[in-house]
Amino acid sequence: MTSPHADVVFDEARTDGPAVEVKDLTKVYRTYSSSLARAIAPFRKAPSGGRFVALNKVSATFERGDIVGILGRNGSGKSTLSKIIAGVTTPTSGSVRVNGRISAMLELTSGFDAQLTGVENIYLRALAMGIPREEADARRQEIIDFADIGEHINQPVRTYSSGMKSRLGFAVSASVEPDILIVDEALSVGDEIFKLKCIERMGQIRERGCTILFVSHALGTVKAFCTRAIWINRGKLVEDGEVGPVAQAYEEFLRKERASMRSGVRKDAAEDALLEKSDVLEVRRTRLTNADGATTSTFLHGEDVFVELLYTVKRPIPQLTFTYTIHNSENVEVFASDRQSPLMALDTSPGQHRLRARLVSPPLLGGGYQLSGELWDNTSAFFVRHSRNRRFSIEHDDFVGTGIVAIDCELTND
Repeated sequence: MTSPHADVVFDEARTDGPAVEVKDLTKVYRTYSSSLARAIAPFRKAPSGGRFVALNKVSATFERGDIVGILGRNGSGKSTLSKIIAGVTTPTSGSVRVNGRISAMLELTSGFDAQLTGVENIYLRALAMGIPREEADARRQEIIDFADIGEHINQPVRTYSSGMKSRLGFAVSASVEPDILIVDEALSVGDEIFKLKCIERMGQIRERGCTILFVSHALGTVKAFCTRAIWINRGKLVEDGEVGPVAQAYEEFLRKERASMRSGVRKDAAEDALLEKSDVLEVRRTRLTNADGATTSTFLHGEDVFVELLYTVKRPIPQLTFTYTIHNSENVEVFASDRQSPLMALDTSPGQHRLRARLVSPPLLGGGYQLSGELWDNTSAFFVRHSRNRRFSIEHDDFVGTGIVAIDCELTND
């Protein structure tokens, strides 16, 4: 229920000023010990049951054209914030003002009638979104083409898989031209090709100057797609700023959380000796070295970087592949090795093994970097991390250009 202290305004006609403003936004849910307690609660004079604070005085302003990633663990309040901005639920207190036409991808399959065909559900969903019949007619074929579910479009939705329903739901939601688009875990269902297709469509929407609020656990997608990020934890806004620093702080928080959960298993959190899958494979040590075998985290530009790890195979593994990823200090992915390359295959005979991988003269410019790695089997279903964000730096003092990698140039001047 909205209290007298909550102020919610949606103005589709207004196109000046910020796209979305939330101030001291608070949402409190009542919790009950049983269904009976919930049923009789409205008839009690005094509020009964417990309280769960989903949002606690959250304030933020989203300007027009902002591409904002909303980060946080499950239950942190991300979806509650997106639902309040979308008008699906109301705040307990605080204010929210939305200026412009809004489209929300919250639950892509909601609002479908299982007995109607895909085509009929396009019109049903469009009606629920406030899209006029004429506009739905004009966009019908575009929606069908984007969903790309073939002849199933003329079959009842009850015969669809969850992925097909999501494809149709996204196609309808993405067909409008909103001023503000909210995407809440809409890409969590579907194959990788369709996800890329969805990202491309959202990129087209972004180019029109639309404000996009992107709620996702896929940090890689957030870092690649968004220009800004906010991090919510236990209902409170922790950080708000450029996507790189906020994502890095959130990743560090997750790393510490995982480390604390494993504190009874791992003796030294500084060493990346993870005991996951330890009945089959165990990585005991990972380090970066120079050509002489000395442990180091500083390399000269063009100098070989060596990754050394000790691993023990306890049970037969058909195939094992060494992989690694390099990010720069802003968490931009610089390189990720090929998981399918036969050149990266490891010895999988039972026993302890030592691997020394040589990264040949990486053309990285001066600055800080992070190396993360994993060991994969041939099905990509079994893996063990052998390092996590192991930091190293490249020294390149005589270079006065900019960028991440060095590209040689040969001049011909006649």
